[in-house]
Amino acid sequence: MTMPPENILEINGLTKHFATGKSLLPGIGRSVKAVDGVSFTVRKGETLAIVGESGCGKSTLARLILRLIDPTGGTVRFHGQDIASVRERDMRPLRARMQMIFQDPFASLNPRMTVGEILTEPMRVHKLGSRREQRERMAELLELVGLSARHADRYPHEFSGGQRQRIGIARALAAGPELVIGDEPVSALDVSVQAQVINLLEDLKQRLGLTLVIISHDLAVVRHMSDRVGVMYLGKMVELADTNALFTAPRHPYTQALMSAVPLPDPMARANRQLLEGDVPSPLNPPSGCRFHTRCPHVRDRCRTEEPVMGPNAEDHGVACHFWREIEAPPRPDAAARPISAVYARRRALYMERRALQEEAPAL
Repeated sequence: MTMPPENILEINGLTKHFATGKSLLPGIGRSVKAVDGVSFTVRKGETLAIVGESGCGKSTLARLILRLIDPTGGTVRFHGQDIASVRERDMRPLRARMQMIFQDPFASLNPRMTVGEILTEPMRVHKLGSRREQRERMAELLELVGLSARHADRYPHEFSGGQRQRIGIARALAAGPELVIGDEPVSALDVSVQAQVINLLEDLKQRLGLTLVIISHDLAVVRHMSDRVGVMYLGKMVELADTNALFTAPRHPYTQALMSAVPLPDPMARANRQLLEGDVPSPLNPPSGCRFHTRCPHVRDRCRTEEPVMGPNAEDHGVACHFWREIEAPPRPDAAARPISAVYARRRALYMERRALQEEAPAL
């Protein structure tokens, strides 16, 4: 009998409200409900993608998971330990096991430090190895991400965007983490460079046994590299499913609308789009009931008053919608993002072919 994979992360009722000052009514403060009661698990060795529109709380969720900001409520359990309640001084050993790749590869690197200093800093902070061992590890990391040890004395501005992101990936790996969170790790890069970095992340995941959480709004990237996908809307998780199941048969109207927005070459497919109308409500005053009801084409009275809960089984294909069984996804060819995802797949095959040749070269 095959044992189910271990949960490396267990998140329950996680919330983050940012205070913005007092309201017009005396004694009542106002707050932005950036993340509001999110629950899910991350299985060891998988890639979980979190998607949604800008402002839905994806990046805030990533920072909460790593305790870069303190939650307002809820728990984040890493290997069973609730890091949301751990004292700051006790977080340092845990931070070595959880790292982040940031969206902007230039802004996230200290321009006054050389690449070698950037990569050895996490090892010095966590007291990992001697200086000689740190330098050797730094050279290994550069080679691992497709750069050369000769680059160690250069500064970030001397590299291209793709190379800087490789440096950011190497820095995230410097302390030997188990969990890596990528906050839009390829959105600032050209499409051709995106494919290279995505393939690198997949390769490193297999080589090092990493668990990845990828924050993204690019459905082509998500489909190509994720095992499961969580969809967020206005601080809430509205759907969570296996990647193939989500792209083949999305259940939540919001997920269906996201799929419809993917560019497709077929004019008939474009005619069947289910486009969202209206603006995203303010997180200062989210709608009552289902938060999506103000833009949902299937809204009913119950949606306006009663908040849906994730069901039927959040670990299988969870959906926070009262009437998901009655909602039929709009017709579209196969599944969204397939044309773009196919490009990534071809580049992946070429990447693996080149890597195999490089590994065989010393034996020739």
